[in-house]
Amino acid sequence: MSAWKRIGSLTPGKLADLIVLDKNPLDDIRNSETIRYVMVNGRLFEAASLDEIGNYDRKRSEFWFEQPGSQTSGDAGMTHTCQEAKCVCGH
Repeated sequence: MSAWKRIGSLTPGKLADLIVLDKNPLDDIRNSETIRYVMVNGRLFEAASLDEIGNYDRKRSEFWFEQPGSQTSGDAGMTHTCQEAKCVCGH
């Protein structure tokens, strides 16, 4: 099956990379930060935890920077550009 038969529209049987937002970004561009779900190649993930919640309900493994002993565990080394006082990310 050619790639064009698997992508290009939201149709059963096709692959999809998309996001689901809590708020409409057309009302306010900052609403594009309110990501609830992420779908990659038809697999659904909860945006806050990146746990897979679709067909395969499973928690993700720790990222390398979250593992004990990592020099960047926690928030160290992570960049944050949002300047809003009540940012969706909690910072």
